[in-house]
Amino acid sequence: MVVSPIEYRYGRKQIKDIFDEETRLRYMLSVEAAIARAESELGIIPAEAYENIQKAVDSGSVRIEEVRQVENEIKHDVMAMVKVLSKYSGDGSRYVHLGVTSNDINDTATALQMRDFSSLYRSNIVSFIKTLIGLAERYRDLPMMGRTHGQHASPITLGLKFAVYLAEMIRHLDRWDQMSTRAFAGKILGPVGTGAALGEKALDVQNRVMEILGIYAEDGATQIVNRDRYIEYLSVINGIAVTLEKIATEIRNLQRPEIDEISEYFDFDKQVGSSSMPSKVNPINSENVASLSRLIRSMIIPEYEAGVTWHERDLTNSASERFVIPYASILIDYATDRLNGVLRTLVVKEDNIRRNLESDDSIYSEGVVTLLTRNGMGRQDAHEFVRKAAMYARSRGISFRQSLIENGIDKYVSRSDLDKNMDPANFIGSAPIICDMILKKARKRIGMVDGEQAS
Repeated sequence: MVVSPIEYRYGRKQIKDIFDEETRLRYMLSVEAAIARAESELGIIPAEAYENIQKAVDSGSVRIEEVRQVENEIKHDVMAMVKVLSKYSGDGSRYVHLGVTSNDINDTATALQMRDFSSLYRSNIVSFIKTLIGLAERYRDLPMMGRTHGQHASPITLGLKFAVYLAEMIRHLDRWDQMSTRAFAGKILGPVGTGAALGEKALDVQNRVMEILGIYAEDGATQIVNRDRYIEYLSVINGIAVTLEKIATEIRNLQRPEIDEISEYFDFDKQVGSSSMPSKVNPINSENVASLSRLIRSMIIPEYEAGVTWHERDLTNSASERFVIPYASILIDYATDRLNGVLRTLVVKEDNIRRNLESDDSIYSEGVVTLLTRNGMGRQDAHEFVRKAAMYARSRGISFRQSLIENGIDKYVSRSDLDKNMDPANFIGSAPIICDMILKKARKRIGMVDGEQAS
């Protein structure tokens, strides 16, 4: 029986494979083999014992079905794995799991999963950044309606909108790389973090195991790796989820029929928008990203709670983390990939952008205030003059420009200067320059060479 939508609806296969039950067992076995190797190299167990344990791991003899059967009998998941591994380790069986505790295996295996996920997901972030680079470049100079409070505001460029998202994603990439130097820690120091069962070579064993596995050791462990590491990992994921939902929400808003400036690609030949209304063209991908982003962000709450355990450890973190780490990882990757697909096939309706821009000339009010101030009127007086003209236009249903004329703007500025000021091409400020600055930084950050085309 399959219950979780992760199994049948969400997540890329290569990511889900990392957190699959069978793969999790392989990670745990690799930790056991690394412990045996380190202990043999340091003279704690015979070399032959390690070789037998490694052979049992490599042979694939330890299978999840048998581990489950043993767990059903003894009611302990890690010990079930240890028993089955011992069964196939020949003379090495007496040294399997020597000097360690369950969470030495569990937490170190989790660190390996997070590390391997991190590498794959980082490439997903970079791909997303390249898509944003392409959009920011393409629409660098395209004026469009700015909006604040859901109302018309001064013009911007579409390229600037994408450049803002790009700048956020570059910072997220920085955070991802910084987090990766701290979050993926393992430990091999037994039930209270002292390593007493391994004797004076305990720290040497731990350091060698982490060296073999390619991760790093917890500085000061209890029975578990300190959960501030997991909290940081999820915090960076949550920040990315916020940006994804921010972009998805903008696409959804700009696809509304009364705006209709941007839309997701829709296959008019085959795609169905609604089971009841055949005419519907819904932004389902962006809505899906928004929904998943909210779920992802909620998962950090259980991990905050998991950071608090009794003394050197209790079991209150165990159940929740079986969900939190895999689900947050799988879903952030899926949401990133899905929104990347939306952006790569995004439909930009330039005629509608131009139409909306021309529909309301009051968006140039900020520029008219500046123009009046430069021509000698005090700034506050200019603001009040323009405000009254804008309200006059609204109350009478005339254009803002006509209202300015009727309210006597000719006394202060010429018609030609007014028209120039109310041309969107002349009122996008430094938007293209800002785009260029962000694009340069982004290209440098991901190692794009000059002339290389973004996806």
